[in-house]
Amino acid sequence: MAAAPVQAAVPVALQLGALVAAAVVLAAAARGLPWYKLEGDREAQRVLLLATAALAALRWFNADALAGSSLHFLGATVATLMFGPRFALWALAVASLLAWIGGTAWLGWAPDFLACGVVPVLATQALYRIEQAHLPPNLFVYVLVNGFGGGALAMLASHLAKAGVAAWSGLGDPAFYLVSAVPMMFGEGFLSGGTMALVVVYRPQWCASFDDDRYLRPPPA
Repeated sequence: MAAAPVQAAVPVALQLGALVAAAVVLAAAARGLPWYKLEGDREAQRVLLLATAALAALRWFNADALAGSSLHFLGATVATLMFGPRFALWALAVASLLAWIGGTAWLGWAPDFLACGVVPVLATQALYRIEQAHLPPNLFVYVLVNGFGGGALAMLASHLAKAGVAAWSGLGDPAFYLVSAVPMMFGEGFLSGGTMALVVVYRPQWCASFDDDRYLRPPPA
């Protein structure tokens, strides 16, 4: 594996701005965290803990092809659909923190969390809202649109954010993120869609965004 992205040359303004933005996002997410879903439910607590560990483990397969550039799967769509955006943001913040400790975070903890956590979660949640409002409620649509489509969109949004920062700061090659976006979108889409298909079939109670009454009800006669 190549060396971790260079973080020493990151502009102070970028780091401070990212830290402030990350703190604001986490504070807003913390105010509405549905802790009641975890109280007294050891299975839910274990699933959230294991999912956070899995998100961190995805960073071990980080490919640093160029200085300041990194490629890895996100898992943000799975976290958002399973636990809701607020818990997902905190789980992804922990994953970025562990990546920073391990030297694989993109430009530091806060930029990594924003590009690999906040942006993908927002993209996933936006598509989920569109699916709920405008598409027929069935299992196939849920998995295809939210799982496969959400994962691909989340990866695209993350790469566009990284390309924009790279173009502005000169850290990394923006063309690298643009060119690699398409193959990474397919990979993230299959990872997210496959995972969500297994979850909603075998453990639907683990998935906060999946409603049996909505997605499994029989069609009208």
